[in-house]
Amino acid sequence: MPNDKNLTDFLSVIAALEKQRGSRICCMVHKTTHICHPTRWWLRTGRKDAGRGDKIELLLYSPGGHPEIAYQVMKFFRGRYKTVNVIVPLGAKSAATLMCLGADKIYMGELAELGPIDIQLDDIVEQGGKTFSPLDEFKSMEYMRDLAIEWIDYYANVMLAKYEIGIHEGLRDAVPLVSNLMRPIFEQIDPIEMGGNRRAIAISEEYAKRMLAISGNPNARDIVRHMVWEYPSHDFDIDFEEAEQIGLPVERLPEQQDLALCEAIFDLERSEYHGFVSPVRQPKQAQTGQKAKKSVRSKPAVPGIAARRVDGRGAEGAGERGAA
Repeated sequence: MPNDKNLTDFLSVIAALEKQRGSRICCMVHKTTHICHPTRWWLRTGRKDAGRGDKIELLLYSPGGHPEIAYQVMKFFRGRYKTVNVIVPLGAKSAATLMCLGADKIYMGELAELGPIDIQLDDIVEQGGKTFSPLDEFKSMEYMRDLAIEWIDYYANVMLAKYEIGIHEGLRDAVPLVSNLMRPIFEQIDPIEMGGNRRAIAISEEYAKRMLAISGNPNARDIVRHMVWEYPSHDFDIDFEEAEQIGLPVERLPEQQDLALCEAIFDLERSEYHGFVSPVRQPKQAQTGQKAKKSVRSKPAVPGIAARRVDGRGAEGAGERGAA
């Protein structure tokens, strides 16, 4: 079982970073879990700790998770703070990348990586326990389309070079030949299944559009296309240079902060942690002629330990439909 000293050491690093950066920091660290129901539960039960103000920064370390929860968390903070930045010392993939799209600035460490917003589905009948991307079928169809054009071009040119048959007549013969070769493959496509997969991809597109609209990014259309359609795999590494090239508001995380955060995350023994280090700054009570009542606590606060957290109890949704 993780010890409290281990957590306190982690929170001490975050507290020091808050002073350096002049901002409260909310931690969302998922070492062996992801953005799922414990994250939503933390948001619902711990929102009084979030406060309101001019700026907040989110420390993200997560492989991804459920896009609707990621969207809800980022929209919550955008509704309470004028400026919301994201700090990514290591990885913030998939649904965690979706959260980054809603940030004013993304501070990336030397080893930081974002990832495509590629929703993952499960199909017990066809795929067993393995998740898959609905994008697979569309990429397969794109490949078959390009292959058909390549074959038509090849046969038409062969007829011209070998048999001196004109291009027009060669195409007339090549099209039915290639059509007969491709038909058995395309006949296996289920239009209802394709429609369902297209709707699943639309989840990624729509959440990405909404996040970019909140942050006011002028490159929204191109970023959505890149993030959803252009990358070859779910785990593709979008590093600092790539993120900058596609129009994301990235900045380098200072080296010493980067090293301190990476070490703190590596040393943290908990599978996940959600919460703050510093308490909410409450406005001073107005003087009305009566003494303000003192708050009663059963025990004195222990630095760091009083911060809200989720310890992994409850459903983690590891195999749920819709994880990204």
